[in-house]
Amino acid sequence: MFETSDARRAVARAYRLAIAAAALPIVLADYFDPDTGAAYDVGLASKLVLAARMVRNNWQIPTGSSFVEHLVMAAAILKVPPEVDGCVVECGCFKGGSTANLSLVAGLCDRTLHVFDSFEGMPEPTADDETHLVVDSERVHSYEENSWEATVAEVEANVVAYGDPGAVVFHPGYFDETMPGFDEPCVAAFLDVGLRTSAETALEHLWPVLRNDSRCFTHEAKHMDMADLFFDREWWRETLDSEPPGLVGAGSGIGLHPGPNGFSSLLAYTVKNPAVDDYAVVAQTGADNVVDVGRTGSD
Repeated sequence: MFETSDARRAVARAYRLAIAAAALPIVLADYFDPDTGAAYDVGLASKLVLAARMVRNNWQIPTGSSFVEHLVMAAAILKVPPEVDGCVVECGCFKGGSTANLSLVAGLCDRTLHVFDSFEGMPEPTADDETHLVVDSERVHSYEENSWEATVAEVEANVVAYGDPGAVVFHPGYFDETMPGFDEPCVAAFLDVGLRTSAETALEHLWPVLRNDSRCFTHEAKHMDMADLFFDREWWRETLDSEPPGLVGAGSGIGLHPGPNGFSSLLAYTVKNPAVDDYAVVAQTGADNVVDVGRTGSD
């Protein structure tokens, strides 16, 4: 019985991996677009090498996020024009798996990756942060103090071994201690922080320095409590004197990994003051908005 159950799980896992591999040209179409990275002389060969290194790093360094998610963020960074000054910021790095991978793309673009982490694990959660509802996965995630702990020495060693250490600056300490004085322009940010209170602190200090039309990614897309933050008018108005930006992928994440109910992930993003003048205007009259199964676009 156990052998049969194990065999079924192995077959199911192999099937999911095969589907994921077959879907990569679609889910990573933006990354492999010839225009992405062209301004940095990053062509197809460089992208394949970068992707291979990220896959290897996912195997070598324990991490909560996947190389596919890292490549999606890499595409966003590679699309920022070189003349736009700004760094990349990561909040929450665990053992440095995502840090190593993001450092590689930061190095390709001659940008600095600033990494904020306590390197002592999570702070003590508030009562509201002890559990998070994850409806899409039919789970409740629980948190406690010192979870996801890794030392700065361990992360630095992983970045030296697998990333681009020359592109990385570490900021050890809790966010409320290290982020208030940070004032460098930022062209992309990645929040993998677990707790809503930590996300609030990070956004409070990052949003003012994030460039317009730049993306802020979060790795808590499925956490309803976290996704809600990006729609919380009261918090945004009181804290940042701004309207909430919303969150692309709220509740289910960007469709990157195959699952029982289609493609999803924990990755989502918001855009600060998007350049809406560059967006196409689609008149919702009903005449041209009906479903056409032969279409591949997403209007």
